[in-house]
Amino acid sequence: MQPDEVKQLIEQGLKESQATVAGEGKNFDLCVVWDGFTGLLPVKRQQAVYAALQEQITSGNLHAITMRTYTTAEYAANRHG
Repeated sequence: MQPDEVKQLIEQGLKESQATVAGEGKNFDLCVVWDGFTGLLPVKRQQAVYAALQEQITSGNLHAITMRTYTTAEYAANRHG
């Protein structure tokens, strides 16, 4: 898969999110900013992202995923990406 394909899947699955995706093949590093993460524990945030990518994970098109998740406010405060 290409980074832009992964980005599109995340942004379609998590409406009004912004994803930055780096990597190639089956291995990707993600930074996802979404206000839907508000109040969620880290594991629940990861589960939300995995849900958006589930079909590609199940098919084997995605294998290794590293992610950072932020709300808009957290991202602005930390300036990570």
